[in-house]
Amino acid sequence: MPIDKQEYRIIEGIGPPPGKSGPPKKWGFLPLETISVDDFIELTMTEQEAHERANAIRSYAGRVARATSRKFSVRITDYGVGIWRTR
Repeated sequence: MPIDKQEYRIIEGIGPPPGKSGPPKKWGFLPLETISVDDFIELTMTEQEAHERANAIRSYAGRVARATSRKFSVRITDYGVGIWRTR
């Protein structure tokens, strides 16, 4: 069975396609790229909120760590969630 000839057009000078913006960063406001070793960021929240959000914060800190060659430790504290830069 022969394939029908398809119509197409070539447009020159358009440039590269626009970048994908993706979903907004939920934790992008955290200054993880700027803190020094042994610095600490405390996110004050209730114990319930801390347990609900800790894994998401850990994931974000892990992505920043891979991108910047830094290391972070994220723990649930008495006041919410704490983020330490360890290396």
